[in-house]
Amino acid sequence: MKHSNLLKTGIALALAGVAFQANASSARDGLEACAEAMVKDLASNQGAPLVYNLAPDSNSGKRKLERNQVFHLDARSADGESVVARMDCVVNREAKVTKLIVVPIDAEDARLRATTYN
Repeated sequence: MKHSNLLKTGIALALAGVAFQANASSARDGLEACAEAMVKDLASNQGAPLVYNLAPDSNSGKRKLERNQVFHLDARSADGESVVARMDCVVNREAKVTKLIVVPIDAEDARLRATTYN
């Protein structure tokens, strides 16, 4: 009888873990949430609505988000010539922005920040 109860408990825990993992969002969801938060922040400072496009080579993908993940963002002017803002963004596993950090405009490019972030 004890063995039967232990097996049922083990199965319930395994299923709970599967359901929890299934609710985790993808890295692409996190990147989108960060881009939206950055644009919203910039628009509030500009007093005008802004739109964004993610660069085609944005490295995110379909992998699941971990506990907290940092995305490094650079906003460029409409013509793409100059960087107008830099931010680092932290999202949780549900792709909810938990922190948006303004980075100095003279900081390294987002790709370099991503490889040297501690």
